[in-house]
Amino acid sequence: MSAPVTFGVLPGHDESGDVVGTSQLAEALGFHSVWFGDHVLWYVPVPDPFVLLSHVAAQTERVLLGTGVYLAPLRPPPAVAKQAATLDLISGGRFIFGVGVGGENPVEYEASGVPLRERGRRLDETLEICRLLWSGERVSYQGRVFRVPETRLDTPPARPGGPPIWVGGRSEGALRRAGRLGDGWLAFVVTPERFAGSWDAVRRHAEAAGRNPDALTPALQIWCQLAPTEEEALAAIAPAMEAMYRTPYERFRRYTIAGTPEQWLERLRAFTRAGVRHFNLIFAAGDVRTQMLQFAEEVLPHAGSLT
Repeated sequence: MSAPVTFGVLPGHDESGDVVGTSQLAEALGFHSVWFGDHVLWYVPVPDPFVLLSHVAAQTERVLLGTGVYLAPLRPPPAVAKQAATLDLISGGRFIFGVGVGGENPVEYEASGVPLRERGRRLDETLEICRLLWSGERVSYQGRVFRVPETRLDTPPARPGGPPIWVGGRSEGALRRAGRLGDGWLAFVVTPERFAGSWDAVRRHAEAAGRNPDALTPALQIWCQLAPTEEEALAAIAPAMEAMYRTPYERFRRYTIAGTPEQWLERLRAFTRAGVRHFNLIFAAGDVRTQMLQFAEEVLPHAGSLT
């Protein structure tokens, strides 16, 4: 039997600026999770996701909380492990640790004193260190980049072994990392066809590492816009994405969902047939709460028919 399809949302794009209120609405509407992205330096404001999620954790009860995605290679691994453990602890075990390497804006790597070419290796070692520190035992680590002398993390996560790790990205390195070290794969800017092939690769990497691929979550983070007509949806999503990435929208169009509820369901089915079981929705612009309400009324009730 296929796993149910779940939906998360990124509240940070709502024009109200009230991320707590939007997160509370997501919880009330039955969304699986709320997520915040991460950049140290970017073209538009991107507040620190751990600060935002801590605030949201205190004002919600059930909805899961995720970083989508956190650029862990920009930070020291023990600090990353402690931040994640602390958020998992204060949220009562509701945290999903989404991570990625970024690289779209090399300036943030240069400014952080981190070589861009090392970002993949740094993330691999960071995840290995996090797993060790979350064990609660005294551990040590010697990698190609990082060394941790024998020590123990003083603030354990709520869950034994720590929060689940969802690895973002679509490169071969990201797929290998998701299979070897992740509890899920969080794809981005992929077509259904590419998702299917890449998910097969993640599963092969998991099997090669002696892990159960069926225990991993196949997820997709996707820019979207819901509107009465496709034209209205495109008029909203295009400038929002161009402002975010400084790239013409036409380069992204085939990776997005924009249109009516009927068009959404057709597009979602294409992705679920490719293997997606969780969607992180980035409503592109404007009144995100109105879109969330419309989604909950006109799309979410049909989620059971997507698989």
